[in-house]
Amino acid sequence: ILKHHLKTHSDEKHHVCHLCPKTFRTATLLHNHVNAHTGNKPHKCSECDTAFVTRGELSRHRRYKHTLEKPFKCTICEYSSVEASKMRRHIHSHTGERPYPCHLCSYASKDAYKLKRHMLTHTGRILGQSSSPEPQLLNIHRVRMVSFQPQNEPFLNP
Repeated sequence: ILKHHLKTHSDEKHHVCHLCPKTFRTATLLHNHVNAHTGNKPHKCSECDTAFVTRGELSRHRRYKHTLEKPFKCTICEYSSVEASKMRRHIHSHTGERPYPCHLCSYASKDAYKLKRHMLTHTGRILGQSSSPEPQLLNIHRVRMVSFQPQNEPFLNP
């Protein structure tokens, strides 16, 4: 069991998808990925007709839709969450940490989604999207950047 667990921390990806070029560290991750390709959803909810590719998706569904359990509790305030990732993002509201920096300007965000949304101001599109740029977004960003003063934003790295 320990040997299997240690693989999850390795950068080695020996499990190759036969449907696309993606590779994975464990056979379970590969299996879940292939299920996503094929539409196979083996994890069925016992309370409704919904099915999922992974056990984690089923577990999250049950918490959101059926049990309303929020097992992740903030130790600083009353906030609680269904998902660990939401709790990690919430903690940044207490620490002021902004671990997602823009590589094109001095902006930094508390979460990856806001950084992706910010990238619209540089590219006019969300990363991975092929739609045409919206010039007004780029112009708004240019105006904001001219008036931006990093010393007034203590959590941003200039």
